[in-house]
Amino acid sequence: MPAKNFNRNDPKGYYALLGVTQTASIADIKTVFRQRAMELHPDRNQSPYAIQHFQELNTAFEVLSNPDTRAQYDISGIGVSSNGPISPQDVVLEPISCSCCGKVTAQPRYLIFYEVKSFIFVTIRSPIQGIFCHNCAEKKLLRSTVITWLLGWWGFPWGLIYSPIVIFHNLFGGSKPSEVNARLLIYQAWVFATQNKLDLARSVAVDADSFSHKMKKSEGAQLQNLAGELLSNLETGTPIKRLQNVWSLMRRPFYIQSTILTVVVSVILGFIYIPQSEESSNSSLGKTATSKLLPKTKYVRPSSADNGALFPSTSDYIDDYPVRFTGGYSTVTIDNAQNNSDVFVKLFSLDIIPPEPGRVFFIRAREAFTVENVKTGNYDVRYRDLNSGGVFRTDRFNLQEVQTVGGVQFSKITLSLYKIRGGNMKTHSISENEF
Repeated sequence: MPAKNFNRNDPKGYYALLGVTQTASIADIKTVFRQRAMELHPDRNQSPYAIQHFQELNTAFEVLSNPDTRAQYDISGIGVSSNGPISPQDVVLEPISCSCCGKVTAQPRYLIFYEVKSFIFVTIRSPIQGIFCHNCAEKKLLRSTVITWLLGWWGFPWGLIYSPIVIFHNLFGGSKPSEVNARLLIYQAWVFATQNKLDLARSVAVDADSFSHKMKKSEGAQLQNLAGELLSNLETGTPIKRLQNVWSLMRRPFYIQSTILTVVVSVILGFIYIPQSEESSNSSLGKTATSKLLPKTKYVRPSSADNGALFPSTSDYIDDYPVRFTGGYSTVTIDNAQNNSDVFVKLFSLDIIPPEPGRVFFIRAREAFTVENVKTGNYDVRYRDLNSGGVFRTDRFNLQEVQTVGGVQFSKITLSLYKIRGGNMKTHSISENEF
């Protein structure tokens, strides 16, 4: 009898708790979450377990509403070790299948891509993700790109920003998280080996090894060792036959999307470069000459942030900006102690496309400010020097958490917003759009 409470596709029951399937869209997840949150909120629900259930619901939503954490969760039920797959004792090992058509394939991939829909001032950028065979992935990528072309541009300003980003992201096949796919393929290879499909298992193990080597050396070492041990255990003395790469870039979706992009760009350029009459050309030259004579606008220090909220009198968060990317242990200290200018600062998450600010705050000159309880991920800090008006960003940095016997070890990062000998972080000038 199989284990009753174990579901490889929903190991902690998050999808079941929200009442959605593994292929549910982010819009469906948000809708169901709002309904369930109203039902389970302790103010409405008199059950003695109401607080516990409400917290569990929030945890499930936080994981499944973020593409990266959802990807990690989707393969968290797929455990592998040097001895093979890790599963409850009486669960029958089965190969991974496509989350759309349900077919078993030797080359499944976990993909994340997007589609954009807009209406005037409302723009929705929705992630689409899951384990796909290449046929289902092609269909969904093309559908998402066509929807974005047709519906993505009609929102101002985000429709005009998100749509081209998503179109190019989908053109190159979306993203295939290296760690997620390495674990998925190592598991697939082990299962094929248990079914005595040794040649197929070796070929899949080679693909897994390729993904593990795309990761940073420190992060991918364990998976590289697992893939290497798997290949050693499957050694037969014959050359490994590489599988035909059905995920190569130069396939039908790329050509179709490239054709659409080429046609649209050609039409736009045709309108832009229509020959102008001599009169309009002279008029343009006159305007240009006049504009050169106009004085440049002098920078005036603003008294409020982008959202209209006044800067606080002390170093602190700025009102009316949401506090996001919480739930972690890491801290980021912004050191402005050797700077004579106040700064307007934003902590950007780089794990979202395009990057988005999660913490927005103000730091007075000669002071420092610490951002706490930041979740793991990749970030940078962007800030405006309020004396000069210049905008800058730091290099990318990564916040990590490691569970140890003594507790959780987490990142504590200090960034200096001034140039010092041997400083720990460089800064780079950026445009207003990037800030």
